[in-house]
Amino acid sequence: MNKEQKKEIKIVPILIIFVIVSLLISAILLIITPKKEKVVQSDFVTNNYNQTQSTFKKITFTGGEIIAPELFKIYQANTTVSLGNSLASAIIRDYQLESHEKLENYWVKDNYALIKNVYENRWSFDFSPLKNDNRIPIIVDEAITKCFNFYSKYNISSTLTAQKDGIIYLDGNLEQEEAESKNATSLQIPLSYELDDYPVFYQNESNYPFFCKINNNYEIDRIVFQDNLHTFESVKEIPSINIDQAIKNIKNGIASIINAQSQIVEAIDLNWISEADLYSVEIEYRYDSELKIAYPFYKFQAKLTNSAGINIDAEIITPAVASAVEK
Repeated sequence: MNKEQKKEIKIVPILIIFVIVSLLISAILLIITPKKEKVVQSDFVTNNYNQTQSTFKKITFTGGEIIAPELFKIYQANTTVSLGNSLASAIIRDYQLESHEKLENYWVKDNYALIKNVYENRWSFDFSPLKNDNRIPIIVDEAITKCFNFYSKYNISSTLTAQKDGIIYLDGNLEQEEAESKNATSLQIPLSYELDDYPVFYQNESNYPFFCKINNNYEIDRIVFQDNLHTFESVKEIPSINIDQAIKNIKNGIASIINAQSQIVEAIDLNWISEADLYSVEIEYRYDSELKIAYPFYKFQAKLTNSAGINIDAEIITPAVASAVEK
């Protein structure tokens, strides 16, 4: 046996030991390194409001900086009250409503009407007050108090907060239009839960879950409420992701267009987005009805151009924490 063969024999055990030690170190690091926790993605995270999915070719973010907490709390719905059983039944009883002869999920009596939208799991109670010629501007805080008085009567207002930034100011009688706050004679007041001072929306819906519409006689025009009322408790904390990562996720299809409007066409093609300018961003929580949890999302205001060259004003959401499809 020559010297070179002896040298090769000595090197082989060393290489084997090196490989074994490397594998042991990798295994130890894998054990002691905590896995990056992720939220399971339900379908609404990647499906648009119209059940399509979008592919984004070019995305730019021109909005200002947003400061997200290092850790976001994840909340679980620990109590759920069926408002379809409690509030709707109480309204039917108190206002002596009767089932419509021909229409399902429709109850009426005099000027009152209660309607259930089975597709959105949402109820609408219309009061139809008399025509109002009063031109006195409405006071926001008094209108909010009137709204909460209705819900308080049925013991369901404690978990809800008026979303003043989302109030819609209206003027006119039969055909109301949005107006400046100083000229408004009616208000549409959104209500929702708040988690860590962030409003809560349902899945990929753009509307708040509860509404009151109040006129300037401080009469209720309409009450809108979801089928269920929830209370939440914090169950864990997950690190936030930054805006750059959120935009990468949108480009990778982890996004839902929750609202889209065009001045040119009514039926908007959202399958292929050639260009997206995300010009503002905010944080909100969204409730996943399948997982029974609420977790944070970034919501972007955006100007889109689709493959047909149509300009679109849109809202896009994507999780503000790491998420993945359940395997």
